[in-house]
Amino acid sequence: MQNILEELNKVAGVKGSMVVTKDGVVVAESLGPDLQKDTVAAVSSHMIQVSDRGLQELNRGNFEQLTLTSAHGRMVFVNLGVGYLVVVTKMEMKLGELLIEVESAARKIKGLNKRI
Repeated sequence: MQNILEELNKVAGVKGSMVVTKDGVVVAESLGPDLQKDTVAAVSSHMIQVSDRGLQELNRGNFEQLTLTSAHGRMVFVNLGVGYLVVVTKMEMKLGELLIEVESAARKIKGLNKRI
């Protein structure tokens, strides 16, 4: 899993990535020096829980993926089944390219879980 995160971080514009539980427990991380693990995990947990709760209340099914855009970059959250992939990027990264790379990494991580 660590290798998958490190490979994802080599993509131009990706600042860091991690896998967390819904409660914000870090399973694996590969964050850049300007990202604090505990802060990214806490924000991720909050966004995932609020989004999932809202989807349930609207009868829209389970949380699958969320892209959060700010003035300085993006965060993408993907449901892995046993946790969530979180990717932090610079704003300059094109959204289409970002989603392709994130979904590829998510498939690889899901594949690891099937082999366990």
